[in-house]
Amino acid sequence: MLRTCSRWSKPWQKHRTDVICADVTNLAQSAMPKRIFLVHPTPLAMPPIDDAFKTLWPEAETLNLLDESLYADIPPDGTLSAPIYDRVAGLLRHCETSRADGILFSGSTFGPAVDAARKHMRVPVLRAEEAVMEQAVLLGERILLVCTAKRAMPVVRASLDAAVTRARVRRLITELWVGGARDAITSGDITTHDRLIAQQVSGAGDFDVIVFGQISMVPARVPLPRDIARRIVTGPEATVERMRALVDR
Repeated sequence: MLRTCSRWSKPWQKHRTDVICADVTNLAQSAMPKRIFLVHPTPLAMPPIDDAFKTLWPEAETLNLLDESLYADIPPDGTLSAPIYDRVAGLLRHCETSRADGILFSGSTFGPAVDAARKHMRVPVLRAEEAVMEQAVLLGERILLVCTAKRAMPVVRASLDAAVTRARVRRLITELWVGGARDAITSGDITTHDRLIAQQVSGAGDFDVIVFGQISMVPARVPLPRDIARRIVTGPEATVERMRALVDR
């Protein structure tokens, strides 16, 4: 910590000296990079978020925390048990005690557990899909919500509905679950994952906005026709911008 002042001997000068010391200390703290923890239940979300931070906020200190056992311990329908709530809360507390300035949780399925835990946190905690939902509802009336993990759809849809309510607008929302895509990417077959998404999105109809509900879906924009790709909103870029706004305010 930078402190370049000393106390003056005259009583009438003491208050002014303390102010100078405080100003120098605050300046030093503000110059330090913000420490952002990126908590992931799957490594699939790590590259897109890392790339977004490097592009949009390279000054931030990002630290990845991966716990793949979370997905391994929930049933196919996505029901979150009390122990899962406790484990998510434990991960967030670990980040906070490790001097996090902000925390991002990338697993959409675990949204309710993140919501419950962040009520007791002193630092900003952001779910990966929240910022993109806020952005999507302002871009058009007809919205296609796409997910590859079926158990994540109700959570992501609830987040989108909440964004619509906050914006005080009316939106026509259509859900699209891309079967087989999640299994493909989990097994390492990214080409099939991207192809399945591209095929089903292309054939889904005409929409003003297309929302990819999971971070791991970001690379699937590439095979899509340009006219469709330009209507897609994804989580990483919006999330970085939102996290920066929360931390800097």
